[in-house]
Amino acid sequence: MDRSILKTEIFNQLDMKDLLKKEEEIRIALLGNPNDIELLRGLAILLYHKGDYSGAIKIYKKVLDYRDNKAEGLAFLGQLYYENEDYLNAIKAFEKSLDIDPDVAFVHFLLGNAYSRAGKLMEAVMSYDFAIFLDLDIYKAHIDFAQKYEKMGLLERALKEYTIAYEIDPREKNVSDKIRELKKKLELKVI
Repeated sequence: MDRSILKTEIFNQLDMKDLLKKEEEIRIALLGNPNDIELLRGLAILLYHKGDYSGAIKIYKKVLDYRDNKAEGLAFLGQLYYENEDYLNAIKAFEKSLDIDPDVAFVHFLLGNAYSRAGKLMEAVMSYDFAIFLDLDIYKAHIDFAQKYEKMGLLERALKEYTIAYEIDPREKNVSDKIRELKKKLELKVI
């Protein structure tokens, strides 16, 4: 599996105006060719970045049958389920991906996150251990997710990811500053 493509799809930051424009272009193109797999894949990724995880899942499941790289496709589908808070389906998709390509540290990390959210802590620890064994920087992965969520305006999720990163390495002052900043923003949002 090309490990950089999955991370790019997950962490790519697109401007909302660009997303809407690209979505419109793809939907118009799909009117002429509704079975174009690359257009459908692009639409699913755009919906993911817009936060429409249910729509992205529905479309991406169709695309998955035609993907050359099934492991990567299943991993991305797992991430879509994870973002939609459907952790059991996320776990299934990540596990299928790892059955095909077991040496992808980032997918082990994502599987660990899904297990953790599903309350399966022993499985989560084992997945994180595999990710570390395969040289994934888990601290950096949590920071990347925190930054992604923050840019998407999902401040509560960003705060969780920054907090996890801080628990891994509390020496990083900028992370503790970011945690305080997000807590203040969330307090103001409630008031």
